Amino acid sequence: MEKRVYINMNLCTSCRSCAAACAAGHQGQGHLKHGHIQEKASVPLHCRHCDEPLCLNVCPQKAIKKDENGTIVRMRNLCVGCKSCMMSCPFGVMLPYSTWHTSPKCDLCADRLAEGKEPRCVATCTSGALVFEELATIEKKYRRTAEGGRYFTRFTLPR
Repeated sequence: MEKRVYINMNLCTSCRSCAAACAAGHQGQGHLKHGHIQEKASVPLHCRHCDEPLCLNVCPQKAIKKDENGTIVRMRNLCVGCKSCMMSCPFGVMLPYSTWHTSPKCDLCADRLAEGKEPRCVATCTSGALVFEELATIEKKYRRTAEGGRYFTRFTLPR
């Protein structure tokens, strides 16, 4: 079962409660980045936990692995903060700063997943813009188009 965080950009209010929850749950080091769309909206950018992650392939320390659920996990004890993963990510979701000599990366709140809970960002999203569902359900439920093997969500910008 592969679950992912889906962002409905039509519902996001840019409140950043997701980022605050992420930082609070990771000893003050948030793993969530925000992007700006035409200076009209700010939306959370999550790791997409790719089928064939470039970050995993470029890591010289082998500090990134893919677990049995398809989650891309960074092992902090092996990461040296070289930022190769950040430079290789085509979605720009790896954070550009490093703390504790590691590059921060979304881990889908592995501690909460082990308890059967959803990631912190989803649990605190007040607008319902973030959902955590199986990949197959997300693809059926939300209109998506495939271009070159990657999925892009259709959305409208707030006026």
